[in-house]
Amino acid sequence: FSKNGKEIGNLDSSLKSPAKLLPNKLISPSGTVSNEGAVLRSGITSQTASGVLSGSGVLNARPGSATSSGMLTQMVSNADVAREYVEKVADLLLEFSQADSIVKSHMCNQSLLGRLFQMFNKIEPPILTKILKCINNLSTDPNCLESLQRAGAIRHLIPNLELREGALVSRIHNEVLNALFNLCKINKRRQEQAAENGIIPHLMNFITSESPLKQHALPLLCDMAHASRNSREQLRAHGGLDIYLNLLEDENWAGTALDSLAVCLAHDNDHRKVEQALLKKEAIQKLVKFFQSCPEQYFTHILDPFLKIITKSSRINTTLAVNGLTTLLVARLDHQDAIARLNLLKLIKAVYEHHPRPKQLIVENDLPQKLQNLIEERRDGHNRSGGQVLVKQMATSLLKALHINTVL
Repeated sequence: FSKNGKEIGNLDSSLKSPAKLLPNKLISPSGTVSNEGAVLRSGITSQTASGVLSGSGVLNARPGSATSSGMLTQMVSNADVAREYVEKVADLLLEFSQADSIVKSHMCNQSLLGRLFQMFNKIEPPILTKILKCINNLSTDPNCLESLQRAGAIRHLIPNLELREGALVSRIHNEVLNALFNLCKINKRRQEQAAENGIIPHLMNFITSESPLKQHALPLLCDMAHASRNSREQLRAHGGLDIYLNLLEDENWAGTALDSLAVCLAHDNDHRKVEQALLKKEAIQKLVKFFQSCPEQYFTHILDPFLKIITKSSRINTTLAVNGLTTLLVARLDHQDAIARLNLLKLIKAVYEHHPRPKQLIVENDLPQKLQNLIEERRDGHNRSGGQVLVKQMATSLLKALHINTVL
């Protein structure tokens, strides 16, 4: 132990006085370091850190050794060893976790990570916070993510979200959520692991309690709809669909929430529990209100999720149509964007095909005339664009279908 302690002390001294590592010619008379010196110092620091981490055995410690995490573990269990030594090692690991990718790769030794994770429930909150910060720092490096996953980072991080009391709880939660976000973004397998290990109730709690960490929890919760069948089932069981519906009133998250709802419905099972949830009066009202009040800059992006919803469920389709959606669709046919008009026509066609009173729909909304206007319109030289051609073709096809219905 004394040998390692000496090495740590020497490194600590070197890091505090980086100029000692540099040749004199790279240091100006004022004591500042030239650009060349800064580059060299960075390289030397990286080499020094890597050397200590690997050469001294800090990161290559085997079970029972007295170095690094093995030393930490022994300190935690040995009441005779002063607490400051545990904290000093934690400080050292935290320092290395802020270094470059080479140092971080040495830190992702499976033995070290495994022992750090095992210590989570054995150390005091101040030291736990530092270790969690260390893991969070590692998670910012894409090259470390696979190693963290193999070491079981997700299943060890999530239980720390159960902490509810203490001065450092918010900091602990912040480090954990940030690390989980880095691990889970654009990776469905890790998102599924997080769901399997119980993250969804914690995310729900942060969101419903208006926690300052809500903005960290929201993207994770919305991603869960895309992860797996199991994650979607847990979402539904814990009230995640209600969260998505409530987010329709949040301009920043409405589009993402609507897309998550569409994905959940698309993968609804034979029990149709998602469909039943979206058929509730309050849910239908929120969907119609959102369509009506959606800001113009987001409007074109919500049409595809709406189309997925009403083409997946004829019952939701009909219920939305008779509760005001049809009129809103027809009213937006003059939208400036050709692709938006095309998607609106697709929505109207889907509504028309399942409407309980199609002739009433046609007459009340003056639909034939609106379609004729689309067919005949010219838009300042854009009438020959690919999108506009498709709009005219779609409008013509739908107008013929309406004519057949009115004749019959």
